Amino acid sequence: MAKQLSYLEIEPQGTEHIHIQLAAIFETWILNGGYQAKITKDTTCVRYTKTNKETLQIDSTGKMNEAAQKRYVIFIKLYFKIGKSLILTLKGQTPKVLRIAA
Repeated sequence: MAKQLSYLEIEPQGTEHIHIQLAAIFETWILNGGYQAKITKDTTCVRYTKTNKETLQIDSTGKMNEAAQKRYVIFIKLYFKIGKSLILTLKGQTPKVLRIAA
């Protein structure tokens, strides 16, 4: 008799740091969503602002604030749903605002 497996409902968890290979692509996705990028005076981070939305912040090491982490989870879910074509589409329009130390 086959034993039925019981899978937990797994929800992707965010991370404090963005994956280096997804940094520019994630930034493009943020900017396509209507956010405006502003580099801080000391150039240690980039802040993304949009009216009536929380400010997203990513520093030069790839560390994200809580609001950016939430958006990153949404981005990763979208990537899992759509697949490689999302990455390829965004790669073709990648701006060079965000710089993360490797």
